[in-house]
Amino acid sequence: MNKQLLILLIGRIITNIADSLYMIATIWYVKTTTDSAFLIGLTSAIAMLPVTLQFLYGPLIDRFSKRKILFFAELGQGILVGIIALLYFSNVLWLPLLFVLMFLALALSEATYPTESALIEGLADRKDLTKVNSVFAFSYQTLDIISDAISGILIIFVGLGIIYVSNSVLLIGTALLFLIYLKVPKTKKEAQPSTLKFLEQYKRDLIEGYTVVKGRTILLSLMFGIIGINVLATMGLAMLPVISESSAEFGFWLTAMSVGTLLGTVLSSKVEHLPLNRIMPIASLFSGICWITAFALSEWYIVPFIFFGFSWVGIGIIGIYVQTLIQVNLPQEYLGIGFAFILSILGSLSPLGYFLGGIFGELSSGPLILLLSGIGYFTFTFYFWIHPKLNRLSNSLHTRFE
Repeated sequence: MNKQLLILLIGRIITNIADSLYMIATIWYVKTTTDSAFLIGLTSAIAMLPVTLQFLYGPLIDRFSKRKILFFAELGQGILVGIIALLYFSNVLWLPLLFVLMFLALALSEATYPTESALIEGLADRKDLTKVNSVFAFSYQTLDIISDAISGILIIFVGLGIIYVSNSVLLIGTALLFLIYLKVPKTKKEAQPSTLKFLEQYKRDLIEGYTVVKGRTILLSLMFGIIGINVLATMGLAMLPVISESSAEFGFWLTAMSVGTLLGTVLSSKVEHLPLNRIMPIASLFSGICWITAFALSEWYIVPFIFFGFSWVGIGIIGIYVQTLIQVNLPQEYLGIGFAFILSILGSLSPLGYFLGGIFGELSSGPLILLLSGIGYFTFTFYFWIHPKLNRLSNSLHTRFE
């Protein structure tokens, strides 16, 4: 891995840790101050809402300096989290204001994901994309495990305010890291001068990017299938803090999720030679079986955490595959907007899933919602097998199919 990829990786790791900790802190703050399943679900829904707006960043990512985009996104996020910390210590952290600040901070954070994914494609050889994507995912997910595992303990012994302050410092430090040390070559679009006004150029780039993505019908068919997983899975995830009796237990669920995703990330490079029409539906089927088993055996002490972790192995594999398939099947000059559009599509109904999870959680039991949410994985498997184009994807991961 070259130096620039390493700098990008370090920044990604720090940002992921900060995002994880202040999100867990915010959800637990809402739980302890309201004890409302609806408001907990609403908090997660608001946190996911910025994902649906990622397509708006696409023209900016492809047209402007990716280094500066990362700098301003990290700096803005750090400042907003710092404001949350200040309001918390002043005892004036009004819940609606917390939601607004969290939304703005995560909206900036979401700008970094398609930007970094576009940079990876330009900094790594195509034959190494799966390996580099796996290294990135493995590295920051390993630290995700640590942050998830200690989040509950930190909340108890350090306090929410210190978590907010430390994360603000980490994010601002990451912004400076990108500004000073990250050096990346300009793409054709960045180097090409524009004769149009900003809004006119933005509109033209947005339409061009949309047209490119729209033409990838097989890729879009795959993404629409994953939306079904996201909706039902997020309904279940909204219930995790509801069924947790302490912040430490909530941290255990998140740790199991991170460990499983990490294992899936490691396995993804081991099975990349297998045909897509075999590995993707099987991975989803495995996740669904383990997910439902986890909550069917909810009284068996540590067993639910183990099976819940296993359910994320398949999800981890699919996550790496999705990122690599986007990189392989989109032109380099449209990677930024392509990632932004597709990630917006994938996250489009996730806020609805969290919101519905909160509503149904008020009306029924959390474990019941968690059991029902596992159906999404079986739905994706069935969808993949019956879809006339997806079930014929006998090519391996690195072969462009469009």
